[in-house]
Amino acid sequence: MIALFTDFGLDGLYVGQMHALINSALPDTRVIDLCHTLPAQDICAASYLLPAYTRYLPPTSIIICVVDPGVGSERPHAVCKADEHWYIGPDNGLFDVLQQHAHSFSKYHFRWPGQVSNSFHARDVYAPAACLLSESNDPAVLKIHPALDSALAFPAELNEIIFFDHYGNAITGLRSSSVSTDSIIVIKDHKLDNARVFSDVSAGQGFWYENANGLLEIAVNQGSAKDTLGLQRGDSFHIA
Repeated sequence: MIALFTDFGLDGLYVGQMHALINSALPDTRVIDLCHTLPAQDICAASYLLPAYTRYLPPTSIIICVVDPGVGSERPHAVCKADEHWYIGPDNGLFDVLQQHAHSFSKYHFRWPGQVSNSFHARDVYAPAACLLSESNDPAVLKIHPALDSALAFPAELNEIIFFDHYGNAITGLRSSSVSTDSIIVIKDHKLDNARVFSDVSAGQGFWYENANGLLEIAVNQGSAKDTLGLQRGDSFHIA
């Protein structure tokens, strides 16, 4: 399986081109649109969402991860092995949180020898590289070299809203396992208790809970946390 995890949007010109290239090379390989609505050009948000929302993919899945405001610059191309999954994309901080949460992690850099546009490395580098890796299951096919250790751009946990889902629930960069269920989340002027499920609180009431992918999420039962609580992406909170 090859999964696509990008900020390209679902109604643009880019996702279909990636499908076409992969299907041409590997017509029998399943390609999954895992997410194309990551916050545009927000490497930080994508870095925290990536390990949470790819951990249930089948072993040996290859995830093409592209949030790349520096496309065309000299940032390296990376292929990573995190536990049982492969990840391919720009080494611009996108894999920093994944590295800190994985039980085992290796990162390599590679150069792509083919013709490459200046502004669409997802199609011209990462998709064909994923096809080669899928066929061989060996990153050596990409003529890799180990990535040198460098400072991580993002910490393992982030007390900040990074994404709003379709319902207006506020997903944060903090794993709920790091917070006691008797803790109170304080954000803006709101003090929110934990609930296990939405129906444990009254309609219109705000709370925090562990979402299905292990992240701490702020929600309102039968409402939008974004609108009801006046939240925005980037809002920080503390734990009382």
